[in-house]
Amino acid sequence: MAERIILALNGGTGSRAALDWVIGRARTIRISLELTTVIDLARLPTTITKDWVLPAYEQLLMDAASRVRGDAPTVQVMTSVRRGAPLQELLISAADADLLVIGTREAAGSLYGTLRHQIAAGVSCPLVIVPTDWTPCNGSVVVGVDDDETSQFAVDFAAREAERLGRELSVVHAWRIPTLLALGWLSAGASPYDEIRMAHAEVLAGVVERVRAEHVTVVVRDTLEHGSAALVLTDAAEHAEMVVVGTHGRGVMAGLFLGSVAHDLLISMPCPVVVVPHPADRPLLIPNAAQDK
Repeated sequence: MAERIILALNGGTGSRAALDWVIGRARTIRISLELTTVIDLARLPTTITKDWVLPAYEQLLMDAASRVRGDAPTVQVMTSVRRGAPLQELLISAADADLLVIGTREAAGSLYGTLRHQIAAGVSCPLVIVPTDWTPCNGSVVVGVDDDETSQFAVDFAAREAERLGRELSVVHAWRIPTLLALGWLSAGASPYDEIRMAHAEVLAGVVERVRAEHVTVVVRDTLEHGSAALVLTDAAEHAEMVVVGTHGRGVMAGLFLGSVAHDLLISMPCPVVVVPHPADRPLLIPNAAQDK
């Protein structure tokens, strides 16, 4: 069965990089692709109607579809112009998708700039954010591991990607001693640093053991670092093919939050960032039928 990908375009340089990323993926896996864009009705000047701007949006999608058919002729391509609030429309579009892909620019507030954080917080399928300066590389797949079960889904996704690409999988776990506890230990003249580090090492070892058992062809490298998880992952992903992080399950509240690690990675964007939601993250959406396909 083909992997169903939604690729959201806005005509900027980030969109071109995202399109390149999807075409590259099509060379290693069978996919069906929906190219979509959103006419933000609330931002249109009152003197301009949606029908006046519609041809430009349709042309954007036609040009992208033509490129896909030329570079990846086996891909099934469809296009859709959506009308409404970009966040709501993209979350709806991805409800039944296997992957949502967007591009980004560094400029705050641009589509998809700060909006990428909102999409990542509410999406129900893995989200890939491709930086505007992305170019293919032979780097490893990096995944961040938390000290609970919420990173399991991110690890599974990353392991499959490493297997698909024939790349090394770098499993990274960062840990820190809370400031209040550190101050208490200093005043007491004792520090269980080694014990805490060992506990975190056991967490990492358990994850690596499972991945090696389930993906025997994947070379797995583990990294245990003391420090900020976002900084450690950013450093590890500097020359990576992608960096994968999970989000915590919060049920119907999932759309209101994004973990600090994912948040910071979406600011630094060292490479394509993949945010894998917990299965419990299922945002409540109000369907909007105002779209053309």
